[in-house]
Amino acid sequence: MSLHRYIVKPESAWGTPLRSDTLAGLLLYRLAEDEGEDALRAEISAFMDGRPPFVLSSAMPKDTVFAPKLPPLPRKRFADLLEKGAFVGEKGKLFSAFEALSLFKKYRKKRFLPLSVWQRHCKSLSVADLFAEFCKNPGLWETPVAKRQQEMHVTISRNSSAALDGGLFVSHAYWPAEGMLYHLYAQTEDSPALLERLRRIGQIGFGRDASTGKGGFSIEEDAGFAPQTEALPHCLLVSILSAPDMRDLDGWYAVEVKSGKAGQGISRGNPYKSPFLCVQEGAVLTGLPKGPFVLKGLNANPDIVQITQPLTLPCRLAEENIEEVSNA
Repeated sequence: MSLHRYIVKPESAWGTPLRSDTLAGLLLYRLAEDEGEDALRAEISAFMDGRPPFVLSSAMPKDTVFAPKLPPLPRKRFADLLEKGAFVGEKGKLFSAFEALSLFKKYRKKRFLPLSVWQRHCKSLSVADLFAEFCKNPGLWETPVAKRQQEMHVTISRNSSAALDGGLFVSHAYWPAEGMLYHLYAQTEDSPALLERLRRIGQIGFGRDASTGKGGFSIEEDAGFAPQTEALPHCLLVSILSAPDMRDLDGWYAVEVKSGKAGQGISRGNPYKSPFLCVQEGAVLTGLPKGPFVLKGLNANPDIVQITQPLTLPCRLAEENIEEVSNA
């Protein structure tokens, strides 16, 4: 399958982040609506057999990738590099140890890496080299992000149709910065068909509170995208990842417990899925688990599954990181 990149423009606030497993479920839901249950089961069977009809990334701010989750530099190595002048600021400014460590703390909190920096360093990923780039131009790493903000609501009494006394509650939504765009990567053999389904999702809205206008977006293919063709031994995860058997997973990563909700009309009662463990976007992996990347048993309805197929961008770890992975 070939790699494509799409440009996503939010048209409203989002109640749910646009992550790979959420988007995969929405695409399957649209397929069932358009072509029926048999087409849906055939597509899920393709995922089970290791022949995924599509693989998706999570959405990331335009011209960025998820920041690689590389291990921090050991204190002694950090001090040695600082003494040798490896970390200098704009116009060659030298840092004290305190200033450098404070800056390193800010660097470690960055969720996204500028795409231009990734393209320069993906063939030899090193936390020391990435931090050196950050020191020279920290402003380049200031990425516009959607802000998670509270919204107040009131519960309506079913008896009186008036506000229920003491019925105030809070929900959250993600509000994009003005003019904010996202990049979304996908592997597929039929980009026009995938794009059409994605457009329908954006027109209808997705996720929590879609019925009140949230989750809207428009999407177009990035005509100027040229995927990297060089084969590299390691990879950066730009989707979530989970599998029934995770024993072969290797590299640097962080995990989270994720939960979700099945779409209307297929849950047969309780729509909520059981929590599951997944690897977060930004993992730098030297080994992927064996598929299939389909989770079952998350709901009382056995037909409900979670698609967690990984999408990765090729890279190569610098020797210093390979040795640490081998010794871990």
